[in-house]
Amino acid sequence: MTVMEVYSEGKTGKRANNTLVDNFSKPTVKVLCEGYISNHHRRICANSSATITIDDNTGREKRLGNATECALLSMSDEMGYNYKNVRNLRKERLMVPFDSKRKRMTTVYSTDSDSEFIVYVKGAPDIMLPYCSSIIDENGRVSPLQEADMQSLERRVLKRNAEIGYRSLLLGYKKISGSFNPDDYSSEESYEELEGNITLIAIVGIEDPLRDGVRNAVKICQNAGIMVRMVTGDNIDYAKSIAIQSGIITKEQIDPASPNYLRYGCMLGKDFFKEVGGLVKMPPEKGSDKPRDAIGNPEKFNRIARELRVLARSQPEHKYTLVTGLKENPQNVVAVTGDGTNDAPALKKADIGFAMGITGTEIAKEASKIILLDDNFNSIVTALKWGRNIFLNIRKFLQFQLSVNVTALSIAVVAGIAKFEEPPINAIQMLWVNLIMDTFAALALATEPPSEQLLKDKPYGKNESILSACMWRNLVCVSVYQIAVLMLIMFIKPEFLIPPKSRDEGELTYQRRVNTTIFHIFVLMQIFNELTCRRFKSNEFYIFDDFFNNWRFIVIFIITLGVQILIIESAVTSSSGNKSFGELIFKITSIGFKQQVMCALIAMNVVTWALICKLLIPEKLFSFVKVNESPMTDVEIARGTVARIRKSRRFRRDDEDLVYIPGLRKYSFHRTYTGLPRVNTDKTFDRGLRNPLLRDERFK
Repeated sequence: MTVMEVYSEGKTGKRANNTLVDNFSKPTVKVLCEGYISNHHRRICANSSATITIDDNTGREKRLGNATECALLSMSDEMGYNYKNVRNLRKERLMVPFDSKRKRMTTVYSTDSDSEFIVYVKGAPDIMLPYCSSIIDENGRVSPLQEADMQSLERRVLKRNAEIGYRSLLLGYKKISGSFNPDDYSSEESYEELEGNITLIAIVGIEDPLRDGVRNAVKICQNAGIMVRMVTGDNIDYAKSIAIQSGIITKEQIDPASPNYLRYGCMLGKDFFKEVGGLVKMPPEKGSDKPRDAIGNPEKFNRIARELRVLARSQPEHKYTLVTGLKENPQNVVAVTGDGTNDAPALKKADIGFAMGITGTEIAKEASKIILLDDNFNSIVTALKWGRNIFLNIRKFLQFQLSVNVTALSIAVVAGIAKFEEPPINAIQMLWVNLIMDTFAALALATEPPSEQLLKDKPYGKNESILSACMWRNLVCVSVYQIAVLMLIMFIKPEFLIPPKSRDEGELTYQRRVNTTIFHIFVLMQIFNELTCRRFKSNEFYIFDDFFNNWRFIVIFIITLGVQILIIESAVTSSSGNKSFGELIFKITSIGFKQQVMCALIAMNVVTWALICKLLIPEKLFSFVKVNESPMTDVEIARGTVARIRKSRRFRRDDEDLVYIPGLRKYSFHRTYTGLPRVNTDKTFDRGLRNPLLRDERFK
C-alpha cells in the first residue's frame, strides 16, 4: 500500500514521480506528523503499531504490521519525521485497537504536562465524520466543521478517491485537560465519548492495487461456473471500484439506466441483513441437540442472492448470514475466504473455508479447511483445479473397478451354473487381477494431474451422484462387450483363438488351454479398459489427451502389460519335462504367438467399442439409474475423520514430530502447529497425508 493523496487545508497533495508533493503550511504538517502545538506528539507515528526496517541483504524497505499503518509511516518519513523517536519519547496511556465493527483506532498519549493528554484517532471517513466538530481550514487554523462542509468532503474527496480506487482514511485528534484514567474507558459508550469532538487533520487516499493475476483468476472462476462475491468492510463506493477492477461486477450492472442493471448487485451489510430478515433459530438437526441458524426470509434472500455481487460495510454477522443462506440451497457449494478472528464463524459454516497463511489468525486457520500459504487469490484457482481433479480421478477409478467386478462376477456365476471342472479364472489368477484392479489402477488413474479443461466444466452440486449417467452408460457397454467376448470363448471356442483339440490331448489339457485364453484376454481387456477410463465423458473421444503428462500411468500400463505377457510365456514346458512357473502357480498352459496376438487385438477393441457407444448411445437413457446417496449433515461431518484428527492431539508450534493420524494409519513428518498439522513443503516427506495444493510450484 502507498499513500497517493493527502487532503488537508482545503487542497490535495498528490504523489508525482514516486514522491508525495505536499503544499501544506508548516503548522499543518506539524499537526499531521508531529501533533498540534508540541513537536513531540506525532499523530501518524504514535497512533500505529507497525514498524519499518531496512533489510540487511537487499537494502530494501521491510514492513512489519498492518499494511495501512506501514503506508502512513512511510508518508511520515517522506515528510521528514521518523516514527521511532515519538514512541520512545512519549508514554502511551490507552490504545483502542481497530476492529471490523468500530472501523477506527484510537491511542491516547501523555504530554510533557501530566495534566494534558492528546487523543489520536484514525479510521473510515464515513464512520468518523460525525465525530468531527472542527477542521483545519485553508489558513492552517482550526475552524468549526459544518454540515455543508461534510457533504462537500463526501462529494469532492471521498467519492473521488473511491472512483480512482483509493482507500480513504481520516486522521484526527483532540486534546484532553485534567486527569485521565484508562480504566474509565472500557465500554463502547466510553470510547465514543473519548473520540467525540475531534479535529479533522487530513484525509489520505491509499492505493491498494490488485495483485497480479487477480482479475484473470476471477474470470477463470466465473468461466468455471462459480459466482464470485466480495464481502468487505470498506465503504460501498470503494468496494464498487475494486469490484469493477477485479471483474466481479461491471459498470453496466451498477448503472440504473442500463438494461443489465442489478438491483441487488451492491448492498450495504446492514441493509442486506434487514432485507433477508436476519437469522432465526430452527429445531436442531437429527443427532444434534443444538438449534441451527436459518434465514428469516428465505424467499427474499434467494432473490437477492441471484444478483448480489458486492456486500460493503459488512460485519461478521452479515458474512455469516450470507453463508448460512447460501448453504440452505442443497445445490450450492459455498467457499469463503477470511483472515481475522471474526471470520471464523463464516469459515467454519462454509463447505470450504480458505484461511490466509500469512496474515490469518490461528483461530481463522483452525476454523478453515484449506490454508493459502501465500495469501493469493490465484491459489484458489489451484485449489479449485485440484479439487475437481480429485473428484474426477475417483470417478475414473470407480468406473474401472465396477467394470472389472461386473465382468469377473458374471463369469464366475455362469461358470458355477455350467458346472465346469475348473473355473475359468482360478484364485491365483484372480489375485493378479485384483492387484491390477486395486493397486496398479489406483496409482495409474488416481494420480492423473489436473488439466486446464477442468476449469471450463460446470461445477458439481453437493447432491451430485458419484456415479453419473455417463459412467453408467460406459459401465454397461464395456461390461457387455467383455462378458460377450468371454462367453463366446467359454462356450463356442472359436478356432482362430483356440485350435481344435488334438488326438493325444486330454480333455483337461484342452480345457486348461481354453481357460488360459480366457484369463489372458480378460486381463488384457482390463489393461486397455484403463485407457477408456482416462477419458470417460461423452465429449471426450481422444483417449490419449495429456497421456504423456502422467508418467505413472505410462509406467504402470507398460509393467502390467509386460508382466501379463511374461506370465503367459512362463507356461512353456521345459525340455526336461518339468512343469513351468506358469503351470505350477497360475495353472495355465502355453498358447501360441498367433493366439496371443489375436487376444491382444480383441482386447484392444474394448477401446473402439467404448468410443462407438459414446457416439451412438445417449447418456440420458441411463439417467434413471440412481444410487442411494445423501449428503453428510453437519453433525456427521463433525464426527468424521477430519474432526477426529483435529481433536486427537494438540501440537506445540514449530515442533517437528512424527505425526500419527488416527484412523488413517499413515505416518508423515510435519512441522506442526497448534491443532491440525500445518504442512511445510520443505519438511514433508513424500508419504502419509499430502495436500496437492502444496505440490504446486507457486507454494514452494
